[in-house]
Amino acid sequence: MKILLSLFLMTMTLSMLHGGGNPNGFSLDKGVNISHWLSQRGDRPRGEIQTFFTEFDVIMLKQAGFDHVRIPIDEVEFWDDDGTAREDAWGALENGLTWCHRHDLNVVVDLHIVRSHYFNVGNEEGDQNANTLFEDPAEQKKFVGLWDEISDRIGHFPVDRVAYEFLNEAVGDDPEDWNRLLRKVYGFMRQKEPTRTFVLGSFNFQSISTLDQLWVPENDRNLVISFHTYAPFVVTHYTASWTGFRDYDGPIQYPGYPFPEDLDMSKYPEELQGWIRGNNKPFDYSAALELIRPAAEFMQKHNLPIYCGEWGCYLAVPREMRLAYYRDWIRAFETLNMAQAIWDYKGGFRIVDDETKEIDHELIDILTGR
Repeated sequence: MKILLSLFLMTMTLSMLHGGGNPNGFSLDKGVNISHWLSQRGDRPRGEIQTFFTEFDVIMLKQAGFDHVRIPIDEVEFWDDDGTAREDAWGALENGLTWCHRHDLNVVVDLHIVRSHYFNVGNEEGDQNANTLFEDPAEQKKFVGLWDEISDRIGHFPVDRVAYEFLNEAVGDDPEDWNRLLRKVYGFMRQKEPTRTFVLGSFNFQSISTLDQLWVPENDRNLVISFHTYAPFVVTHYTASWTGFRDYDGPIQYPGYPFPEDLDMSKYPEELQGWIRGNNKPFDYSAALELIRPAAEFMQKHNLPIYCGEWGCYLAVPREMRLAYYRDWIRAFETLNMAQAIWDYKGGFRIVDDETKEIDHELIDILTGR
């Protein structure tokens, strides 16, 4: 009897890791971030909102073996400066959710960037934004109001199909700043939508290391706890223009030590040399597994599903290393039966090229286990 009970509890634990524990029926397993559609659109013409992501993309993702998408949305795409709704974005989101519902893809709607909070503030050239969300009561009231309207607009979609992620990668000086705002938006939205799944992300870029500092509501099973990881960052963001080490153009390695032992560092500034020495730490499947194990332990502690909402490797990384990275991380996630969504669909980490329409079947097969 004790053996049967232990097996039952183990099975329930593994199911919870995949999001299957939500009483409302919402679940997550293998997903993709639909970035640069309704968020971080850059210089692309606004009219491309209607063509960048279509029903064809939904069908392809479903047939490829994915079960969900995460859709980042930005305040500036959905509201003008004066708060007027931008109906083209709302229509595109409505269409996307309708297509996903039609083809059995679940969705996490992620409020990615708001005018008063940007996770990468100060790290991009020319960025003049300043984060005021955690110190300005008016901005916090506005933030809750954004979710009030999001709920009004898309709350008719079934709770077993669509979940809400309140804010992507909260950053600041004190995790309690995020916890206080989280209590406000959670309290308001839980009263408005009693059975919707809410995705709660940890502080400081949704780091695993800050999970234990995250406020988690008690006695609410319709929650998913989210973290992000791009480890080893020196590999996954090799030559990425938005990083502090973008000027490093030397060789990179994976698995193992990212930088060769015989690397000639004389051509690099002293600061970059110090950064190379400080970040030349070996990484492989075992390191990935140990990195995310605390997330699984956090899940067990709170009896809630846990979800890696972002991970991935930049296209500049040599292909064989990039594929080796994906194989190792997929193996780690599967070992702990952990749900995840790669970054991203058509961006700099892409599985589909928007210009050539080429589909990376080899990578997709790794991601879906086919």
